[in-house]
Amino acid sequence: MEQKYAFIIFSDPDIRSELVKAAHALHYAINLKKKGKDVFLYFEGLGEKLLVNDIPYIKPLIDEAIRMNLIYGVCGYCASPPHLNVKDKLLAKNFELIGDETDHKDISTFLDEGYNVIIV
Repeated sequence: MEQKYAFIIFSDPDIRSELVKAAHALHYAINLKKKGKDVFLYFEGLGEKLLVNDIPYIKPLIDEAIRMNLIYGVCGYCASPPHLNVKDKLLAKNFELIGDETDHKDISTFLDEGYNVIIV
């Protein structure tokens, strides 16, 4: 049976060690996809800032992930105004929001679909 991978990125890019963790997760997901594996990225919590802040160190990886159609979506609950308030920025960049201010999705869906969940 082919293994499937879901990288859930929570890493806060304002903290250097967290930024490095996110960069490695992006590298790993991209490399797995190039090898033909079933893999995707999902952005949660402070990790959503990676998609809206255009961080020079990480932007090329985000751009490649977009080109490879690796981004499953972004947590709409976390992006909403009471929380990070980046919903409009994410929508302007055409990222799919999963859930909203009243509906916080959890990773059990990914587990139910047979994905190995890797939280970064």
